[in-house]
Amino acid sequence: MNIALHHFKLVDTISKEGTLTKSALALHLTQSALSHQLRELEREMDTEIFRRTGKRMQLTENGTRFLQSAEKILAEIRALQEDISNSKNGKTGKLSFCTQSYTAYHWLPDIIKSYRGLSPDINLHIVSEASKRPLEYLLRGELDVAIVRTQMANTKIHYEPVFEDQLMVVMSKNHHLACKKVFEIADFHDAEVIMPAYDASYQDTPLIEHMIQQQHIRISNLQRIHYTDAAIEMIDADLGIGVIADWLLKPYLESKNIVAIPFSSAIAPRTWYAATITQSCAIRNFVQCLKVYFG
Repeated sequence: MNIALHHFKLVDTISKEGTLTKSALALHLTQSALSHQLRELEREMDTEIFRRTGKRMQLTENGTRFLQSAEKILAEIRALQEDISNSKNGKTGKLSFCTQSYTAYHWLPDIIKSYRGLSPDINLHIVSEASKRPLEYLLRGELDVAIVRTQMANTKIHYEPVFEDQLMVVMSKNHHLACKKVFEIADFHDAEVIMPAYDASYQDTPLIEHMIQQQHIRISNLQRIHYTDAAIEMIDADLGIGVIADWLLKPYLESKNIVAIPFSSAIAPRTWYAATITQSCAIRNFVQCLKVYFG
């Protein structure tokens, strides 16, 4: 049986318009073309769909059953078209993101609350495994937004400044250096140091680690820990000194036995960017929420 979408539209339109003349106008067909399509459908179905009463077209019993199915099918197609359109325009669906290097997302609930006011039908999804190589995930289409410090020379990627941060030295309040007001690179001498994990093939040596090497400071040990929460637990237990961005520290400073000490003025603030490829409404709203929250 060869029944096409236009057959469902044809029966639906004729039942609403009542005559072939009005139906042909509504479907942008000639009356002869419309009559041909109706005969074609009735031949395929091997039944009469409409009964002609003068100029009026009245559904037969089988025609009524066909119309009921047609209405369901056409409604499903309209819903599908709307869903696809909304998804393309960023009105529904899922938005995937991550932050480079860090895996702490205590700030996310506030972002979600403000974001839902702008894009209520979009679900935010963290891709934590992308934190070491976020721009590669972005280029593969596995992220919609990458919150990064490192930029890749690729014309497909758009970088929008979101906020600046300051690196802080974090240690247990019981550490012998916890009373310092300002931290110098030389103060890392003989220290157990905890740094975020990073991919050396993807980004340069982190700034503080580079400065330690450049100044030939000998440290006792360097541990790279991927998960921010795990690094904080190690620091809280006085098992090392960490270097963490200030915007991540607030909840830990309130709940843990740790202190955060600023570096000397030699350490400049760092700029974070929202890296994107497409600019849908959902993505623009998310970036705006980031800028408002961190601004």
